[in-house]
Amino acid sequence: MIKSLAIFSILALGLAAGPATAGEPIGSNWPEVARAHDPACDLSVTGDGQFYRIVASGLGANAPGRMILTNGDMKPLDWMIQAADDGRFARYYLPFRWHRRGGEVTVAVASARCSVSTRFAWTRAEVKLR
Repeated sequence: MIKSLAIFSILALGLAAGPATAGEPIGSNWPEVARAHDPACDLSVTGDGQFYRIVASGLGANAPGRMILTNGDMKPLDWMIQAADDGRFARYYLPFRWHRRGGEVTVAVASARCSVSTRFAWTRAEVKLR
């Protein structure tokens, strides 16, 4: 069930994002919904209202780190991460809560060089049948 949901989310993300040029990540033209900065790092969240892209930069080349994401009162997602050669880390997130029309997501990213966090509001997409 979880594997099916993950595959569906990846497929839906590709379909919902629309066309992208070669080499551009999905959602590279989405508006920014949240941002945080500390002396060494930046954290940016962009989204199209359903899907969100979380990007941290300045973590350090290939640096290990941690990302903690909460969505309301759900159990936090706590992931060990690793930055790329350029010190960046990116992850997509599709907020969803059973029987909830929306909520607030908090995301925190930390490495040995820095720690940044931000939050953004989300609303469940409405499916309109003809």
